Amino acid sequence: MFKRQENHNGIPFHTQRLDDLDDKYSKTPIGVQSQTRFRFRLRHGVIALGMLALTYLVISRSSETDSSTLNSLKDRVQIGNRKPSDDTRGNKNTPVKPSEANPALWEERKDKVKEAFLHSWNAYRRDAWGKDEYHPVAKYGSNMVKQGQGFTIVDSLDTILLMGLKDEFEEAKAWVRDELTFDQEGEVNLFETTIRVLGGLLSAYDQSGHDQVFLTKAVDLADRLMGAFKTASGIPYASVHLKEGRGVPGHEGGISTTSEVSTLQLEFKYLSYLTGDDKYWRVAEDVILKMKDLESVDGLVPIFINPYNGQFHGSEIRLGSRGDSYYEYLIKQYLQTSKKEHVYKEMFDHAMTGVKSHLLGRTIPNNLLFVGEISKYSPKELSPKMDHLVCFLGGTMALSSTEGKTLNESTFLRSKFSKIEEEDFKIGEELTEACYEMYRQTETGLAPEIVYWVHKEHQLDGRQEPEHFEGSDFIINNRDGHNWLRPETVESLFYMWRFTGDEKYREWGWKIFEAIEKFSKVQSGGYSSIHDIRKKNHIDFSDKMETFFLAETLKYLYLLFGSNDVFPLDKYVFNTEAHPFPIFDPPESLLERPVVKAEPEPESKASAVDDGKDLRLEERPGHHEQDAVDEASVELAVEAEDDEAEEVPEVEVEYDDSSEEADADAIEQEIVTEIVSEEAADV
Repeated sequence: MFKRQENHNGIPFHTQRLDDLDDKYSKTPIGVQSQTRFRFRLRHGVIALGMLALTYLVISRSSETDSSTLNSLKDRVQIGNRKPSDDTRGNKNTPVKPSEANPALWEERKDKVKEAFLHSWNAYRRDAWGKDEYHPVAKYGSNMVKQGQGFTIVDSLDTILLMGLKDEFEEAKAWVRDELTFDQEGEVNLFETTIRVLGGLLSAYDQSGHDQVFLTKAVDLADRLMGAFKTASGIPYASVHLKEGRGVPGHEGGISTTSEVSTLQLEFKYLSYLTGDDKYWRVAEDVILKMKDLESVDGLVPIFINPYNGQFHGSEIRLGSRGDSYYEYLIKQYLQTSKKEHVYKEMFDHAMTGVKSHLLGRTIPNNLLFVGEISKYSPKELSPKMDHLVCFLGGTMALSSTEGKTLNESTFLRSKFSKIEEEDFKIGEELTEACYEMYRQTETGLAPEIVYWVHKEHQLDGRQEPEHFEGSDFIINNRDGHNWLRPETVESLFYMWRFTGDEKYREWGWKIFEAIEKFSKVQSGGYSSIHDIRKKNHIDFSDKMETFFLAETLKYLYLLFGSNDVFPLDKYVFNTEAHPFPIFDPPESLLERPVVKAEPEPESKASAVDDGKDLRLEERPGHHEQDAVDEASVELAVEAEDDEAEEVPEVEVEYDDSSEEADADAIEQEIVTEIVSEEAADV
């Protein structure tokens, strides 16, 4: 090939041989210089054209490879090619610039959201101050543990600060300082406590100008939660005993869910950054890096994981309950640490490849894009079931494409997207639209917890109202029509508005807020979840105001209608409970991964199962782990609660109740199958 000579203007030339340098015949005679120059230029012109052609072919081949997924998606689900059925869907009008919007109108609507928050907060303050949860119809509060862990107050702190409610903030801060204690008996869910309480404290610390009250409480709580990571695999248990700071196995057979163990990283990493103590960073990071090395279906992973042996459990793969925020935290970890940890971006991109290959489908009759569910054993069999929780994905995919920057004509053109970025952004747009349709296509304008998208005609056989309304794109089974005032759709609307400036996202958010005001508002104070939203004349309150309604739903609506200067997305990441953390540049000491020496294999291995012993685990650990697991099972046995303690349900608000029984049956069946097969092998 050619070499490039520094002093000859970059013109390529063949390398001269050393023995030619002093050859007197190497200089062309004057009489033939012109002809020689012509041949020289012709020859090298042909070579240059050949090189350009070769380069073009290579680039074309590369482009074809990069776009192969896009082309297959266009063939299968027509990404970017969907024709909306009417003007109310898929509005392709030129985005309205923020400067062209009606600022007075949106300021008024933002104030309406603030009024909704105060309507909720004042009722909670009146009837349930200091309690974890509020029941607005019966007008009382309940706790997760006897003395409570500050769910409602701590989860609402940064919303209060955002809305400029100074008196409310000072009162809440005083309660946190004087009343909130984690030194109490009781077991709490690791995931829920991390995203709501630890996340709420850390965000309040940042937004309050670094008030030490919140960081002190955060450190105390995190030190107790660290006990959950003390397992044979490093994959944490689902629950923690607060006073003793020890992990407690959760769910059927002691397994944990994927979202529980992989949605702790933003909070633990930020705490290490603030305190300079890397222990929080290390345990949380270790979980994700171990999961990275496990088997997946094109980056998609099952929704259960075994803390005893560190392996995924079961076959169910979905981006709804028990799996959702694993994917969300991959891209957000990358952004949180100033894009220094590329491994998480790679994991996210790999998982989105899996989403595109296995989980996308189209609806009848309006050709909406949806995300379904699969089994890892039959990834080609797409179930059209989709939780409302999945609606986080539209905004998250757009966030990955833009990395938090707003699209505009001067500094950040959408035309500069790579093919993958454009593809992800289009999917994000269409998923956000489908999630809005989950609201628009119901009588109440409120979305159900779960829908089954209609993508084959036979799904409608025998279906009638209220399971399916004529012209609707989904079926709502009788057990799935509840609404908990979840935030995921308005979250994606907020992201899409920030990135595009298209006012349709604000209008959609306002329609959702109007439906909440009409059907969920309790006139005496607060807002209630609803048992069934399918018939507007049969509304039955379930009498619970989830804390994420204050922490997320109202916050995202307030931000959607407010100024884009608040929490710019290239400077903040929101945790899965909508608590904003600043993007930071981590010191090298936190980015370095310590080398862990492999433990020597034991000389002898004990029998995996002793005859007559009750096997409590859904998947037996490896032989060399058995003693440790047996000891841990005894040590971590759940103690009976104090008779005087309030009887409250286990924290399950992020989970899909309708599938709990099926999940438990699947786990039990897998346990039996594995035990029988392994015992047969031993014989």
